[in-house]
Amino acid sequence: MPKNPKYKALELKIKELEDELDRRAKNPTKEMELKIKSLEELNKGMKVLLKKKEEDKKEIEDNILANVKMLIKPYLEKIKKTKLDYHQKVFIDIIESNINEIISPFSRNMSIKELNLTPMEIQIVNLIIQGAPSKKIGKIMNISPRTVDTHRKNIRKKIGLDQKRANLRSYLLSLN
Repeated sequence: MPKNPKYKALELKIKELEDELDRRAKNPTKEMELKIKSLEELNKGMKVLLKKKEEDKKEIEDNILANVKMLIKPYLEKIKKTKLDYHQKVFIDIIESNINEIISPFSRNMSIKELNLTPMEIQIVNLIIQGAPSKKIGKIMNISPRTVDTHRKNIRKKIGLDQKRANLRSYLLSLN
């Protein structure tokens, strides 16, 4: 029995729709593969850029270190050999110490800043690290030794040494 033309048209339409679905099912797979390859290439490119960034960072650090050693340190040494009064020598030592801290790869100031110290306390910490007693710190900073002692107590409290007999300078040096 011959098929009804309506059925034949419907079968033809169903076949076309099945073919379209098959085509669409295959294309997303190809599209996904293309996107995956694109993402893999992008990932490789990002890894190359990150490596280059690290190399650039290292190069900048090396350049800064070399420049400080060649352009600043020799003049500090020359100044130290001249006739300086007590305060000038102390200030040169402080400048030299601060320069060394700036160029060190792991800066102690990062640890000190994490302790929420005030700028005055940070200055006092730097002098304590250099071995200066309260009286000398007071002269350098033009404050009384008792004020320095108060700052020392506050520093000890902030770093958790207020109830311990640990040496403040030794502890601060250990933060390096």
